[in-house]
Amino acid sequence: MARGIGLDMNLLDQYMRARGLYGFIDNIQQAALRAADIIRHMLDFSRRSESRRRVCDLRDIIERSLFLAESDYDLKKNYDFRKILIVWEIDDGPHLVNCTETEIEQVFLNLLRNSAQAMASASPEIPDPRILIRLSGRDARVTAQVEDNGPGMPPDVQRRAFEPFFTTKPPGVGTGLGLSVSYFIITRSHDGCMSLESAPGRGAKFTIDLPAAGQVQTREDACPHES
Repeated sequence: MARGIGLDMNLLDQYMRARGLYGFIDNIQQAALRAADIIRHMLDFSRRSESRRRVCDLRDIIERSLFLAESDYDLKKNYDFRKILIVWEIDDGPHLVNCTETEIEQVFLNLLRNSAQAMASASPEIPDPRILIRLSGRDARVTAQVEDNGPGMPPDVQRRAFEPFFTTKPPGVGTGLGLSVSYFIITRSHDGCMSLESAPGRGAKFTIDLPAAGQVQTREDACPHES
């Protein structure tokens, strides 16, 4: 067909190499494969969640995530979680939720690690890095917040924080998948809400809201601003 319309394939090949088009095509193919992989994992999350759910105390889950984070020391990524002050604010509860325990644990581990990395890479340096964990149970919902006193985010970064592949970290440090997968786990697999509040120089606060155990409420009712 190329010969029939007078297209010289050798010249086309030279042109594509000179303009770097093969690299662009390869990047598109890799992005498509990554997107397909994310979708497959998200569908797996949805299928597995119902069969593996049980009633759990959200405080216990956060404490396990914190234990894992505190053992997380990475010289290459330049942060040591053990140097961060952890402050708890907890009401009388109850804080019981019907969830897939390992998935919710991964969500909080992602949030804690992100906060630690953001504070470690801040310029100027954060003199007293701190993470505040709030937990409350009321109105048939259980709400948890993870708030740091790090560098915060400008509005354009905040708007894209839950997008797949979006990251402000340097190559080799972040994949841009942690927050997007966490958002999917909370909102799609557990009928919850997840939001972010931040501003430059004012830290970041992630809020997770889940139905209390034994309560039936759609995400659209609980999170009208997201529907």
